[in-house]
Amino acid sequence: MSEFQKQFQEIDPKKIGRYVGMGVIGLIVLVVFLMSWTDIDPGEEGFIYRPYGGGVEKQTTFGEGTIFIAPWNEMITYNTRQQSKNYTSEVMDINGTDINVMVAVNYSATSGKIANLHLKHGPEYITFIDDKAKGAIKDVIGRYTYEQVYSSKREALEGEIESILQSDFKGNYITLHYVEIADVNLPPNIAGEITNKETQKQRNLTAKEKQKEQEYLANARIEKARGDSSLVISARFNAEAIALEAKQISQNPQYIELKKWEKWDGKGSPYGEGNVFGSGVSILKGQK
Repeated sequence: MSEFQKQFQEIDPKKIGRYVGMGVIGLIVLVVFLMSWTDIDPGEEGFIYRPYGGGVEKQTTFGEGTIFIAPWNEMITYNTRQQSKNYTSEVMDINGTDINVMVAVNYSATSGKIANLHLKHGPEYITFIDDKAKGAIKDVIGRYTYEQVYSSKREALEGEIESILQSDFKGNYITLHYVEIADVNLPPNIAGEITNKETQKQRNLTAKEKQKEQEYLANARIEKARGDSSLVISARFNAEAIALEAKQISQNPQYIELKKWEKWDGKGSPYGEGNVFGSGVSILKGQK
């Protein structure tokens, strides 16, 4: 008998069974350990559901990351990012005109309350938002005329829809961020009427601006004409003054002497330093 056979016969079967059992248990523990880790993605929150006791755990909410839980429990996650949904509705305005509007509603699951949201509405909570949003849109749009919806009252309409939805979402663990009227489509005949009205409005504004421009040009010409007339009057006045002065000189030679004395500042002689009377003489020639 070989040495190997002798050693094999000496092994206790009970020990072999013990080792195998320990190996199986270790493998099971390893598998359980590996299965006990779960990931929560960015932008999500999760809560634990305990099927064998306790049910949904509402008190504790988990953020993004890797979480260790017992493998028989379940981690349920919800997206808590802001989300937008567009609602296209055909609504009658206050006068019975059909209007096609597209309204964007921006919302999110309320952070820290996803377990409550799950218990009240479940993963299909968006159906609750759909029903409330469509009802609010029809209710608010129906209070106004198509002209107000199309232009002047858009922000007021958005505010009224927001007010209704905030009231509806309260207590339902849904957060409303904003409402926006993205588009308004009117019947072709009304759309054409509005286009023609706007076109005429622009034409009227253009004509008004042209009229103002013509008025400015006319006023400019008047001012220019007034300026030319003043120049003519000034030149005529100067010519008359020169003619009068020449007449005075021809009729009275001493007028020249008088003009010199009018310009004299009291220093030296009005005739200058080199005059025949000398610098200190201060009498008019021919005057006593």
